[in-house]
Amino acid sequence: MKNMKKWYVGVAVVFLLGLATVVLAAPPDPGPAVPGSTAGYRGPAGQHHRFASYLNLSQEQRDKMRDLRNRYWTDTHDLRYEILQKRLEVEKLFTDPKADDATLLAKQKELNALRLTLMDKKAQMKIEWRKILTPEQIQKLDKMSMFRGKQ
Repeated sequence: MKNMKKWYVGVAVVFLLGLATVVLAAPPDPGPAVPGSTAGYRGPAGQHHRFASYLNLSQEQRDKMRDLRNRYWTDTHDLRYEILQKRLEVEKLFTDPKADDATLLAKQKELNALRLTLMDKKAQMKIEWRKILTPEQIQKLDKMSMFRGKQ
């Protein structure tokens, strides 16, 4: 009985040490990315402010881009929520031993369709952003990783 207690305590200590290591190794939270607030918004790949200064955006351009971004977040709110719900459904199905392959595949296809819709909306927002830029600023985009797909 005494050995069993020691074993449980040992397992608990190892578990807590592992948990503490994971928690302490995690990067600090940069704060909320609140749509409509430029202070909390980190932008695509966390580079919104670097993007604006690199392209030397005017205040008018910044305002137009902020309005586009806010409209995007508002317009995609329900879609992002649907994606979250569908992803949870898929995860739950994948952990259900009784779920059949056809059901799993159908749910995954539903999730993929929602993600594709969101990606299309994001691409449309980027196209609208591009319309705000000058030809010189557009040429500079090639040097920025967020527009080369390296996010």
